[in-house]
Amino acid sequence: MKRTKRKTPAKTVRGPDRYHKGNVNQLLFAAASRLIEAGELDTLTLRRLCREVGVTAANFYNHYPSLDHLLLDVAAEGLDKLRNAMQSMMTKIAAPTDQVVAITTNFVEFGVDHPDLFRLMFGQIVDARRHERFKAASEMAFAAFVGHLYGEDRYRSTDITWSHNHCQNGYAQFAFSYGLARLISMGLIEFPSNTNAERHRFVKSLALSIIGGIQVPERKSGKPTAPRAGRVR
Repeated sequence: MKRTKRKTPAKTVRGPDRYHKGNVNQLLFAAASRLIEAGELDTLTLRRLCREVGVTAANFYNHYPSLDHLLLDVAAEGLDKLRNAMQSMMTKIAAPTDQVVAITTNFVEFGVDHPDLFRLMFGQIVDARRHERFKAASEMAFAAFVGHLYGEDRYRSTDITWSHNHCQNGYAQFAFSYGLARLISMGLIEFPSNTNAERHRFVKSLALSIIGGIQVPERKSGKPTAPRAGRVR
């Protein structure tokens, strides 16, 4: 008796997300987030994103007014994640000095771990604050940063002049943390062992210097004192 061969179903190879009515908005957001996380921000175009998802440019514009608008949605989510991480961390630390060091370290590590997203969150797109969701997320994240620093809700988004006068330490700590995160994530501050532990120690040391107040080192023969750790290119 002749045996009949059973046909084996063809394997489905998963490629880029494909168009499915009703979830294009989520697919575009997910694809943009994935490419940004992969370090592809500088090469991310509307055409490439549509190709990833399998939609046309016309279909993209049914869901987002521009690529920048979508990218700022992604940035807003990043700000929410950073804020939530800070709040979760603060519940485990009691001493005020340790809290400030932890805030700085967490901020820097976020920038190092997500460099392209960090750029989007802080100044990559011009006029970003016209995007309502991004503006709200930005204000909430900064308010949380300042609140943890002072141990109270102090930042007033509706009264910037008041905030400038009463949150100066918050602005200074934020500027320091942001600048340090960018320098390290860009590789402009080198570490001999290139380990996370060395980076953590360096960031902690600088944070403690800021907390204690930077003292001008004594100089001999008018020559500046050489830095002890880290090397700036």
